[in-house]
Amino acid sequence: MAVNDPHGRQARRLSLLTAAGSAVFTVVLFIGHWLSGSDLALAQAADSLLDGVALGVLAWTVRVARIPADEDHPFGHTPAEPIGALVTAVFAGVLGFEVGRSAVGSLLAAEPWEPVPWLLPLFGAKAVFKLGVFAAARRTPGSTKSPALRALAVDARNDVATSLLAVGGYFAARSGYPQMDAVLAVPLALWIFYSGISLASENIHLLMGAAPPIRRQEELTRLVQGLPGVIDAHHLRAHYLGAALFVHVHVVVDGKHSLREAHDIAEGVRKRIEAEEDIVSCSVHIDVRDDARDDVRDDVRDDEPPPSTLPEEDRRS
Repeated sequence: MAVNDPHGRQARRLSLLTAAGSAVFTVVLFIGHWLSGSDLALAQAADSLLDGVALGVLAWTVRVARIPADEDHPFGHTPAEPIGALVTAVFAGVLGFEVGRSAVGSLLAAEPWEPVPWLLPLFGAKAVFKLGVFAAARRTPGSTKSPALRALAVDARNDVATSLLAVGGYFAARSGYPQMDAVLAVPLALWIFYSGISLASENIHLLMGAAPPIRRQEELTRLVQGLPGVIDAHHLRAHYLGAALFVHVHVVVDGKHSLREAHDIAEGVRKRIEAEEDIVSCSVHIDVRDDARDDVRDDVRDDEPPPSTLPEEDRRS
C-alpha cells in the first residue's frame, strides 16, 4: 500500500473483517470435507485458510508500514508489506501442492463420492460473502488508489468464481459424475499455487529495489516540470523501498535566483513529490540556467575537484 494513503484504516478494517469471515469458512468447509470426502470442499477450505492468513498478514503489515521513520529506519517501515506478502506466498505454494495431491489421489483411487445436500449452501454462502467483500472494497473511498483495497477486490472476485466452480462440481456429482469433484479441484489447486508464485514474484521485485513503470516516471517528471520556479526537470530516478518509492530528480532553475530562493524551490519540489501516495522520500539536485552563457550548469560540478582549503603560499609550493 501507498505510504501516504489516507484510506489505510478502511483497508485494515475490511481486511480484518474478511479474514474473520474466511476463518469461519475454513473451519466449516474442512468439516464438510471430513464428513463428505469432497475434494472441492477441501480446495475451498484451503482457499479460505489462505485468505485468512493473507488478509491477517496484510492488515498487520499495513499497520507496520505506516510507522513513522525513526533512527533505525530513516526511510520508514515500508518493506513490511512485501515481506509479509512473501510469507503468504510460501504458504499459498504449500496449500496448492497439498490440495492438488489430494485431488490427484482421489482420481487415482476412483472412490465413489455421494454429494451431501448441505454442501451446496456452504459453497453458495462463500460466493455471496465474497461478492459482498468485492462490493465493499470497490465502494470504499480511495479504492482506486489503494493497492490493499484493489488486492481485496481482485481476491474477492476470484473467490466468487472458484465458489461458483464448486457449485458446478456439486451439481455434476449429483448428475452422476462424482469424479468431477476431484477433476475440478485440480484447477483450483493450480490457481492457489499460481497465486503464490505471482505474489512472490511481485514482491521480490519490490524488495530488490526495482524501478517503477516508465509511465509513472514520466508522470513524476511532468509533475516536477509544472512546479513554481522550475524551468525544467530531468534525470529523474526512482526505485522501490518496499512498497513505496524513493525519487531523485534534477531541476533547472534560473541563475538569477539567490541561494535561498533556489533552496526554497527545491524544498517545494521535495514536499510536493513526497505528498504523492506512493512516494516515501525525494531528493532534489539543483541545476542553474545561465542566460548570459545560454547553458545549464550544475550548482556543484561532479567532474571538478572541490576548491582547495590550503593557504595560497602552500598551493604554490
